[in-house]
Amino acid sequence: MTDTKLGMAPLLGDYGGLKTFGPGVHLLELWSNVGLVEADDGVVLFDCGFEFTGPRIVEELRRLTDKPVAYIIYGHGHADHAFGAAAVLADAEARGYPRPIIVAHEGVARRFDRYREMQGYHEHINRIQFDIPETLPAFARNYIYPNLTYRDAMSFRRGGLTFELRHARGETDDTTWMYVPERRAAFVSDLWVWSCPNIGNPFKVQRYEVEWARALEEIAARRPAVLLPGHGPALEGDDLIAQACLTVAGALRYLHDQVVAMLNAGRWQEEVLHEFQWPEEYANSPWLAPVYGHPYFIVQAILRRYHGWYDGNPSHLFPARAAEVAAEVAALAGTDKLLDRARELEGKGEFQLALHLADFVIEAGAAGAGPARALKIKLLEALGQKEKSLIARNIYLVSAKRMKK
Repeated sequence: MTDTKLGMAPLLGDYGGLKTFGPGVHLLELWSNVGLVEADDGVVLFDCGFEFTGPRIVEELRRLTDKPVAYIIYGHGHADHAFGAAAVLADAEARGYPRPIIVAHEGVARRFDRYREMQGYHEHINRIQFDIPETLPAFARNYIYPNLTYRDAMSFRRGGLTFELRHARGETDDTTWMYVPERRAAFVSDLWVWSCPNIGNPFKVQRYEVEWARALEEIAARRPAVLLPGHGPALEGDDLIAQACLTVAGALRYLHDQVVAMLNAGRWQEEVLHEFQWPEEYANSPWLAPVYGHPYFIVQAILRRYHGWYDGNPSHLFPARAAEVAAEVAALAGTDKLLDRARELEGKGEFQLALHLADFVIEAGAAGAGPARALKIKLLEALGQKEKSLIARNIYLVSAKRMKK
């Protein structure tokens, strides 16, 4: 996910199109990639994009071959990887081909059930995370469940090729990666995204740093000649692929072990979040750029995994409402002083501290709330313009946009 543009533009862009990596091995580079493997008697699709990219997938497929699609593999159950199947199924029916078998880890069906239950919530958070306007749908509704599932591993043969499926936990708990040994090709979905791994997403459920590292180590151990990712271009060369996978795996294990050690030493969340270390070798790695995920988010996920919500301060066990605290602070300090100091901090580039002071005025509902809102919008826009992570940047900029309304 290396594109840093806002809104729906990254989802609708053309990207790299269809690329070929050896006999019958192809990658359709879109916002979310689709893998295609041609066997002698049929095609295996790995991931199938958004619902609205399904027709593009069929178009590219039929430029390539008239062979039937025998299998569709869901790399995981996210909306950009498992919802374009309808167009492929319709193409099979129109051509009189057998319906493709849809294969996924058994957790995909549970994910679809949860998405249907929490449809409104996912619409709401996706509008913020991806800056999707109200005039466009923000989440898929066309659920096509797999009709063949597995738990840990499975494999099948098709036209002289072997397709090995392995379960992993990483960005999701229902991830599948696929290896075709005869072609030395690894299809890994979002286990590789050309970014700091998207663990600890501020809106989403638990994600898995150690298991993600383990999956990358297993992929590296297979020594694939080509790695076809869920987003961005393929990697080629077994040495490069091993180095890339093991670097990211090492970074995830480094953060995990560091957070665990700090918790075991009795440190609380605030200390961990402000004092964890991110070495230069990882900060400068081309495989770990914080353009989508972020090391701070990963630390949040590790804390959530091992720690309760209590932050060590008994004042926060049953906290007063933020508006009540803000009103007391505003009454003591005065809204003019709070706003003056917030503006002073803004001038020094201390945007985050300035935000907290502006919030005291806004939450208190004081006379200076209007100017404080105007200042907060400026601060959010300033933070958004310098933020590399698409997720964090959209949170800042979409929040500012909504405040302007």
